[in-house]
Amino acid sequence: MTDALVLPDHPYKGRFTAEQVREALDRKDKLVALLMDPVGPNGTLINIPIDMLHILAFHLAYAGADAHTDSRRLIESRLSSDQNSMFEMYEWRPVGDFGDTDTTPTADLTAEAAGIAATMKQQLTPEVRAALAEILLDEYRAATPTVSRRERADAILTEQRELRATMKEDTP
Repeated sequence: MTDALVLPDHPYKGRFTAEQVREALDRKDKLVALLMDPVGPNGTLINIPIDMLHILAFHLAYAGADAHTDSRRLIESRLSSDQNSMFEMYEWRPVGDFGDTDTTPTADLTAEAAGIAATMKQQLTPEVRAALAEILLDEYRAATPTVSRRERADAILTEQRELRATMKEDTP
């Protein structure tokens, strides 16, 4: 059984349109990415539990906050592992200090990624694409818990019912 998508005592329940809620939740997801492993003014890593990050980002998104990838962004992050590859965390540095990417701000990273993927797809032979797909599938399977098709279908149906009910309740 999954947890409800909206708590019964949610203070904004039914106050916004479904489109407003979707847009705020999209911004919330971008804000969570920016809040991963934040560093304080004195360089101290601020350990905020992931559930708290989502709660803070939810509030910020509903209050109008958004993530920017333009010149307003002064720092950027990269996911890095410790020397034994046991732990991963986001490392934050001033924009351009990683030195491994073009630091020209872009407003549409999704479109850029799609363009790069399309170019790669054209340049790779079918055999290399098949081998790459197999590698990615193996990594996905290793990282994904084993769940039966029935359990997965039940979870999806439950989530869809909850989402529909939430959308109906949130629409004025």
